[in-house]
Amino acid sequence: MPMPERDEDLVDRGCREHYDDPALYDHEYRRRRQDVSFYRQLARQLLGGPGRILELACGSGRVTTALLRDGHEVVGLDLSPSMLERAEARIARLGRSARSRATLVQGDVRDFALAARFPLVIMAFNSFEHLYTRVEVAACLERVGAHLAEGGRFAFDVQNPNLQWLVRDPSRRWARTVFRHPTTGRRISYSTNHVYDPVSQIAVIRIYYQPAEPSPTGGDDEPERVVVLSQRKFFPAELEALVTHAGFAVEKRYGDFAGEPLTGEAESQLLVLKVRLPSDTRR
Repeated sequence: MPMPERDEDLVDRGCREHYDDPALYDHEYRRRRQDVSFYRQLARQLLGGPGRILELACGSGRVTTALLRDGHEVVGLDLSPSMLERAEARIARLGRSARSRATLVQGDVRDFALAARFPLVIMAFNSFEHLYTRVEVAACLERVGAHLAEGGRFAFDVQNPNLQWLVRDPSRRWARTVFRHPTTGRRISYSTNHVYDPVSQIAVIRIYYQPAEPSPTGGDDEPERVVVLSQRKFFPAELEALVTHAGFAVEKRYGDFAGEPLTGEAESQLLVLKVRLPSDTRR
């Protein structure tokens, strides 16, 4: 099932649909904690105590609330109204002091202006993979640079492309699991497949949700629901070239959230960037 050219509408759907049900999103990633711990530790190391952080693509506030609990002042920016609403609900459950240090803004990571600068900007959970072209990457990095305080850092993570995963048979379904929907309580069957375009380096992933038990009302079963998620894959040398061209230097690069070195077998790439100075040499 080749994808001979980029389907603009499909890619656009893939930037939005996965985030339209925040309760389901949080349920699916409820055990994902290593990235939260990484960004908390990074903030402590770089800021030396409570400081100001800009979180791009903050989503439902998984990382945001942890940073607020640590005493930081956090501005969370996201394009999705439903995810921001979920983040707001999370923040509302925090103490008064933490709530007072939180600001949520609806905005596009490629085009935002906050009239403020931050010593730390972060972009967690592969959100950078929603920048699908070189132009979009450059636009985001330009905005990051405009919002970094002198000596500030930009940290983000993306997946390390897995060639075996990328060439999986797109006609089959993978990762079949059954779970209860956090809102309806109904048992749902989950599976995925994807098509990868090696030219655009975009994977269009389809997530299938099927009822796994009869309707409790005895009526017709709900139809299968398909959610599209599109991700741009960045290879390590390519990613370093892109950020360097945008005026950044790679200060740290890891292969996992425990701080291990990046290898070919690593699942993730974690980069900590600083604005490149004339004295910086190429690694």
